[in-house]
Order: sequence, then C-alpha cells, then structure tokens
Amino acid sequence: MKGWAAALVVLGSMVGPVAGAFQPYFPGEKSPEMVELRARLAERAVQLEKMEEEAALYAEAEALGITTAVQASQLPERQQRRLATAIVREARNNGLDPLLVVAVIHCESSFNNYAVSHVGAMGLMQVMPDTGSYLADKAGFKLQRHSNLFDSELNIELGTAYLANLIARFGTPERALVAYNAGPTQARKILAQSGTRERFLAGYPAKVMREFRNLKAQRSRELTRREAQKKPVNGPG
Repeated sequence: MKGWAAALVVLGSMVGPVAGAFQPYFPGEKSPEMVELRARLAERAVQLEKMEEEAALYAEAEALGITTAVQASQLPERQQRRLATAIVREARNNGLDPLLVVAVIHCESSFNNYAVSHVGAMGLMQVMPDTGSYLADKAGFKLQRHSNLFDSELNIELGTAYLANLIARFGTPERALVAYNAGPTQARKILAQSGTRERFLAGYPAKVMREFRNLKAQRSRELTRREAQKKPVNGPG
C-alpha cells in the first residue's frame, strides 16, 4: 500500500468515531431558549404588522391631502407624519371622516399645536383640560398633566373620541358641533330655542361644515385630475 493511501486509512479510522459521536444541539420545544426565541419572533411580527398598518394609514393621509394640511402645524417633519397618520387612525377608530377632523382642527386652532383659547382649551382640537381628563379616564389611562394636551397625537385621540361621542349623543354633526363649541349642557339649552339654535348653527357649526365640504371638493378635484393623467393620449391618426 502506498504511503498516502495508508495515511488516508489511518485518518479515516481516527475521524470516523469522532464524527459519528458529534450531534448538533437543537433545544427542546419547551426549553428556555425556544420559549425566548418564540417570544422574540412574536414581538417582531407585531412590530412588522404595526409598521405596515402605519404605512397604510399614511398612504391614506397622502391620498386625502391631509399630509399637506398638517404642514400648517410647522411641527418637525417626523411629527407631521405621525400627526397625519393619527388623524386617519383616530377618525377610522371612531367612525368619522378624517376630513371632518381636519376641518375641526382648522377651525379650532388653524393647526397651531400650542394654541390656548381664552377659556383654557388646548392644542390642535382645543380640548378643555377637564374634558381631556375625563376622556383619558374613559379610555383607561391618566392625563397626568394638562400640558400633555400639547402632544399632537394624544390631542387628536381625545378630541376625535369626544367629537364622535357628541355626534352619537346629539344626532348630527352640526348639532354635535354646537356641543363641541359651547359644551353639552349649554348646547341643549341653545338647541331647545329655535331662534338661538338657528343663529348658533349659522356660526361655528356652519364654518366647520363649510371647511369640510371644501376639503371634500378638493379631494374630488384631485382624484379627477389623477384619473385624467392616467388616460392615454391618442396621437395623430
């Protein structure tokens, strides 16, 4: 037997038993390693789902023109993106048209994130501190500080929930806007008197609804323009 062949035989006899003894380690189904791995994978899946949801909401905000509207807030670009997404998300969660929420914000604060009214209403949707605390408690958390109403996403969450609640209680957006502006108790008195009711409905509620209709019309024109751009242009025949 040649020297190199003999060497291979010896090497094979040495490696064979060792290779046969080696087995890769796979943790058991209920081992701590596998439990931790599953937990990490589940957390990552939740994160990916949330990212996809946020991307879809932002795409809707772009299509509705909300991303353009929130530029008036002059917030940093990243916060503008979160604000536009929050408007769509909270409107959908509360069964409202996002453009109605935009109209309320426009009329309440002109998108001034740090606006404070003469009676103390705060933020984009001009939420009163006591109302904010009540709405936060109802949602299962504490407002902690009134200045938290300057958090644009929180303000939208509370203000939109309040608007939806008032529409459910008062029956129509116009009547609900009376309550949003004057408070529910005062609104009942206003709406109970025909003369006062008509005067009040012609004011703030009419202003918001007019803005809402304008936003809807802008949206319709934009859709028409995009559809026209998609149509092929026939060349000379």
